[in-house]
Amino acid sequence: MKKTAAVLVFLVLAVGWAAADEASIVYVEGDVTVNGRPASVGDQVLPGATIKTEPDAVCEVVFNRKNIVHITGNTVLTFDAQVLSRGATLQRGAIGMVLRNLGPFGNAPGELRFRIKTSTTVAGVRGTCFFVKVEDDNNTFVCCCNGSLHLEGASGEFTQNIAGSHHREVRVTRSGTGTSVSAAPLLYHTDADVEAVAARIGETIDWTKIDR
Repeated sequence: MKKTAAVLVFLVLAVGWAAADEASIVYVEGDVTVNGRPASVGDQVLPGATIKTEPDAVCEVVFNRKNIVHITGNTVLTFDAQVLSRGATLQRGAIGMVLRNLGPFGNAPGELRFRIKTSTTVAGVRGTCFFVKVEDDNNTFVCCCNGSLHLEGASGEFTQNIAGSHHREVRVTRSGTGTSVSAAPLLYHTDADVEAVAARIGETIDWTKIDR
């Protein structure tokens, strides 16, 4: 795999409480590995775990009962090495998440709590539902499906706030002249996809209001 610049997508949820993380795989379809070993439903997922899905494979991880990560095919995702629910690095591929029970980790109110690292941006999400896809080394598609987020360039070259109750999509692009954000169409996922992920943890999405 090509090395990419160390860039952060910080995805934040300002709700919930912290306890020792309890994370496990609740769904597997196709070839999926955790730390290089074949994954099965019920397997525990520990901090620092790397989940890899082959093309056409799917994996879902639930942590602390009310947070779910939907991992699509051809994805590599590594969770935080210290506290799983602090975030993960998305090296390639795409994930969708519904987060309803994240702890504060001793942070002040409003500080970043869940972090997803990609190759082009820093995004702070204040909402519970989002989708991120690394399109290539220089482009990341981010959808604030329901909630709000704060985007920053990897070197602080821009900031932008995005909020919406029903999909607000952008593409963050890195080039020789810097990093920019542009509007994007709804790609890679649908309302039904998001609702199915939420249903796995017994949650619903209210598309009529912004989830804060």
